[in-house]
Amino acid sequence: MVAPAYDSMAPVERSAYIKANPSNFIKTMRTPEDYFELEKPSLKMVLDHNSNEVQKMLEDSSFEIQQQEALYIYRLHTGDHVQTAVIAEVPVTEYQQGRIHRHEHTRAEHENRLTQYLQHVGVSSSPICLAYQDDARIVEIVELITQGEPLLDFSLDDGVRQSIWEVIDTEQIDSLRTKFLDIGVAYLTDGHHRMAASVRHAANRSSNGPWNNFLAALFPATQLRILSFNRCVRDLNGLSVEQMIDRLASNFTVDQISDNWETVLPSRSGEFTLLVENRLFRLQVRSARIPDDPVGRLDVSLLQNLFLEPVLGIGDDRFDPRLDFVTGDIGLGGLRQRAKEGWQVGIACYPTSMKDLMSIADQGLVMPPKSTCFDPKARSGIFLRFS
Repeated sequence: MVAPAYDSMAPVERSAYIKANPSNFIKTMRTPEDYFELEKPSLKMVLDHNSNEVQKMLEDSSFEIQQQEALYIYRLHTGDHVQTAVIAEVPVTEYQQGRIHRHEHTRAEHENRLTQYLQHVGVSSSPICLAYQDDARIVEIVELITQGEPLLDFSLDDGVRQSIWEVIDTEQIDSLRTKFLDIGVAYLTDGHHRMAASVRHAANRSSNGPWNNFLAALFPATQLRILSFNRCVRDLNGLSVEQMIDRLASNFTVDQISDNWETVLPSRSGEFTLLVENRLFRLQVRSARIPDDPVGRLDVSLLQNLFLEPVLGIGDDRFDPRLDFVTGDIGLGGLRQRAKEGWQVGIACYPTSMKDLMSIADQGLVMPPKSTCFDPKARSGIFLRFS
């Protein structure tokens, strides 16, 4: 039932996964891009399919309707990393009134697609993830609850163990509600487009209803793990490797790595690992090139402004087809795989910090695309909320 991280899969991978796992919730989340027939189905046909698949799951008892009010504690455990959220409904007005801060721009076409899904299919199963400044009182309640037997406890093929506790004790619910009211602001970490779609979905309704709230996973900020989003580029923009290195020298110190390079990744901010023609280089931004600007000094901004645009000609890092992004969860292996597929340049980055994310969001600023990769992600197919 529980879906893998949807956004980390290409359409062809999702289609293959659905065929291999016909009971998985991901079959209710299809888009026209997931189909590879000569004549693709219309959006309405795909939404009808998704709605029908949800209905089948309700009829075959894949989900159990909960009759009484509850909160849930949701724990993700992978390796030595553990993060624990409170699953709850949060009013859309919290975002509209500025108590939930974002750090990314959204794309209108993606917002449209998700809004249409909410309006047509009428359910949500992917919690919008929010971070909040740690509160010892909340942690204490959560720790007490998680000492009991979980409602669900399972591991996925990717090694992520997931545990869920149901909270139906009215005193515990009221205590958590009261303490979350003291949290001044929360930060969107995963789900900017789903948040925007939830706001639009609520605005399209003329009365009060479940659409005035959204499904949220609230994590203490210090528990979240941010991985890098690495970059790969199709070509060298007409340059030889030596010419590219010469141009980089004005903005970076450049050192070729000759030994043990399988495990070499950036170890600090301002450092990058460059893979080109099976050669590896360490790049360090020259201090004089780092601006006094909270967004401009981010590693992903430095990479774009000092390397990708002036050297490789990548002027639009949101839409240029010569540029792609690789999550940092598999180290240099992901970039080496892209090299085998014909991508000529791979660049590993140092992860953005939670401190930088919160500071930028508090100032009403936004980060460049693919600045953060939160891992592990909350999954679809556990909670199903009518919206």
